[in-house]
Amino acid sequence: MNESRKGSTGFFGVITNPQSYLNIVYLLLAFPLGTFYFVFLVTGLSLGLGLSITVLGLPLLALVLGGSWALCRFEQSLASAMLKETFPISSHRPEAKGLWSRIKALFKDRATWTGTLYLLLKFPLGVAAFTIVVTLISVALALIAAPVLFMYADLDLFIWYVDTLPEAFALTLIGVIWLFVSLHLINAMAYGLSRMARALLSKPMSGKNH
Repeated sequence: MNESRKGSTGFFGVITNPQSYLNIVYLLLAFPLGTFYFVFLVTGLSLGLGLSITVLGLPLLALVLGGSWALCRFEQSLASAMLKETFPISSHRPEAKGLWSRIKALFKDRATWTGTLYLLLKFPLGVAAFTIVVTLISVALALIAAPVLFMYADLDLFIWYVDTLPEAFALTLIGVIWLFVSLHLINAMAYGLSRMARALLSKPMSGKNH
């Protein structure tokens, strides 16, 4: 695994590696992007399927899947730029002559459906990633700032009631260690998402529609 993509140059080097912070931004963006993808796809596919008995159904579904294709290309570019993920074979729009042939090719292309699956998964994974990142970083920063917070009030950590300044500085030490651990966990999460993007957004090796 490439060290720059992993976002780590050792346990302590993680904090000076710019990739660690790109990973944080990527994971935080996953929540709003995933929400948009989910609303777009669920609304569009529901309308398209609901109107499938009319002449509007199939064109609407094709329009939604075409939009999904464009969003997948955006996600591919985002993963390449921010996570340094490589896609061995880019997923191209199915080639066909004529509007109807293009619609049929779009429906038959494996990448259309794996890409749509990726966009749908981005919502729950984005919510989880956003929550975990914010929690990890917030806890680390709160612990590091313990001596400052102690100046205003004693700290009650449920299992540890901090009422002396040395104890507050002990929390700072724990917070610093936790910050390093958190960055490694965040990098691991980002790497997992980059692997998922590679698996679902890459074109099959045959390069043929199925």
